[in-house]
Order: sequence, then C-alpha cells, then structure tokens
Amino acid sequence: MSVKIRLVRVDSRLLHATVALNWNSFVNANFIAVVDPAHTDDPFFTKVMKLSFPDNHRVEFFSVEDLIEFINTPREEETLNLMIVFENVHALRQAIDLGLKVKEVQFPYPASRYLLKRLDDYFSPTEVQDIRAIQKKKVKLYFQTAPYDTKEYSVFK
Repeated sequence: MSVKIRLVRVDSRLLHATVALNWNSFVNANFIAVVDPAHTDDPFFTKVMKLSFPDNHRVEFFSVEDLIEFINTPREEETLNLMIVFENVHALRQAIDLGLKVKEVQFPYPASRYLLKRLDDYFSPTEVQDIRAIQKKKVKLYFQTAPYDTKEYSVFK
C-alpha cells in the first residue's frame, strides 16, 4: 500500500465543519492524520473530534514522530489518501525536519484576511521563524479557506 498525501493544513481548530465537509471530500481523503502532540493521549478529545467524520474515514491523532513513522511504515493494504492537519506551525516544522516530504501547506485565512499584508500581522515572531525555516526547505505556504478559493501565496513571500 502506498500513502498519498492529498493535503497538508495548519489549523489550530483541527477538525471542524470546513475540514469535514469541504476539504475531506474535495481531496478524496480516506484517512485524516491530526498532529497535535497535546492530545494524542486524550481519548475523550480524540473521540469528540472523530465524530465530525463518517465511519468510513479513519481519523487518528499523532505526535510528530509517530506521524513520520506511520507514513514510512510499509503496508499491504489499499492506498491511503492522507490529509494531515497540524495544530500549529511548530509541529509542521518538526515534521519537515524529521523528513516529511510536502510541496505545499495550506493555512486557513484569518478573520481579518483583508488586513493581512505581512506575516507578522498574524503570526508571532516564533511562528515567523518556523515559517522561514520551512520555506528554506522549498515548501510553499498559502492561505486558502475553501476548496474553490484562490490560493494566496503573496503574504508568505
């Protein structure tokens, strides 16, 4: 079995209606990997998050290290169409530093998207450092909320 990464998203809200109803079906994901080290051992939280997806979709919570191991584990089952949702930019940076191979990463637009002109209008200095380190690995970052919205790369330049 192979793992095809269909979408990588950074969203502190993790799993919610936009992800469950729009992105999941748009990218044809059959497995959602949520990377949120703070909740990997919280069965109540993970159970509540899983309620937003149909039974035929697997949703699992991972630490950064466990995600990398999961992706690299050989399997004989059918292909996994994987959507990965990171809780924050730092977890994404850690995954990329550990070998996660992605070309692009999506962020949802903030509520004040029309006022957003520079990274530090929205991100903390530490997050900006993580973003720049990710970009040095040739990963493109963009804002996009819904599947048919235009990908907005300009803020990340």
